[in-house]
Amino acid sequence: MSYEPLAMNHSTGASAMLKIPMNEIASRIVALQFLLVKNGVDAAIIRQNADLYYFTGTVQDGHLVVPASGQPVFLVKRDVVRAEEQSPLRPVVPLKSLKDLAPAVFDACGGASPGKIGLELDVLPANIFFYYDEKIFPRQQVVDVSGWIRQVRMIKSPWEIEMMRKAEAISRQVADAVPGLLREGMTELELSIELESVARRAGHLGMLRFRAFNMEMYFGHILSGAEAAVSSYIDAPTGGEGPSPAFGQGSSEKKIRAGEIVSVDIMVNYHGYLNDQTRNYCIGPPPPELRDAYGFVREIHGRFKKLARPGTVTGELYEEVWQWVKETRWADFFMGSGDTRVSFIGHGLGLEVDEFPFIAQGHKVVLQEGMTLAFEPKFIIPGVGITGLENTYLVTAMGLESLNTAGEELMIL
Repeated sequence: MSYEPLAMNHSTGASAMLKIPMNEIASRIVALQFLLVKNGVDAAIIRQNADLYYFTGTVQDGHLVVPASGQPVFLVKRDVVRAEEQSPLRPVVPLKSLKDLAPAVFDACGGASPGKIGLELDVLPANIFFYYDEKIFPRQQVVDVSGWIRQVRMIKSPWEIEMMRKAEAISRQVADAVPGLLREGMTELELSIELESVARRAGHLGMLRFRAFNMEMYFGHILSGAEAAVSSYIDAPTGGEGPSPAFGQGSSEKKIRAGEIVSVDIMVNYHGYLNDQTRNYCIGPPPPELRDAYGFVREIHGRFKKLARPGTVTGELYEEVWQWVKETRWADFFMGSGDTRVSFIGHGLGLEVDEFPFIAQGHKVVLQEGMTLAFEPKFIIPGVGITGLENTYLVTAMGLESLNTAGEELMIL
């Protein structure tokens, strides 16, 4: 079996350079500037890697200064040459010392001393925040612009959607490879390694980005049997024992046996953009409880696709799905069990795993065309195992379009 790499430069063995078009960057900055003006903030300073990539087209050690009106400036400590090669933004200015940051921000604001400076306070470490607040901008009011940045990033452009479709093509190759690789007696970790090899050869970057503090994951959760129902520290419905107490989630040295559901929940990254997918496999007949629960999971997806349209409220979607589940015998096992149950059934997806919107309890975001989200109804039955189906969906004017094309049936091998 062969795996076709996406955008691979065979002469160098490295991924062909993909640059974010200038019109993409410009429209994103204009959208952020609109929110800065609306909220009376004079300038935003962007530091976090995912946000830097989104607004500049590169990840470097730098500060992107976006004034409420006028020309942004990209101040880079290292590497200026790479920043100029990869980013369409100009000017790219060397930042030799943080003492030079305030004058650069004032210049970007037209030479006037700004009153309000915006920072990504949801991710900025406290020690860095205090340095900016007390040493660099002692006369300015520092406010949080992270919510507005996430609001801009929430609506995907056609270019971004194309990147996510290419990520899905990698996920499809992984799903298609499972039947040829899965065998009784191999460990979860061995299967995960084989599947990651498929993904990496097809163009998966290998790394995943989360925004939330201490949220981390590697490739996904390839889990099997009753041990798959073991919870972990991560805010996710599934966990697994993992390879070590140092990383207590995901695949372990547990051997895969016949008659067990093998859940292949993977996340792949194509040039920064993610696809999230879960598919189920079993060597021989599966446990009846999980077989029947999986049938209902597919029904949930069908109902959700009819209901989740532009204009619907995410928290109301969450409550509606839960109402469906409460009418079945599996309610005690939906999205976890006991104290380990999570309070969401879907999450936004793009450059980060945990983007807006969340299909979660109490959330009031209204679905809009261009949003992308991973919907993951799952049942976790202690002592038996887990089953679930996850697709990445695009919100369109006509409803949801699945960005995952791999077969959704419970595959019996």
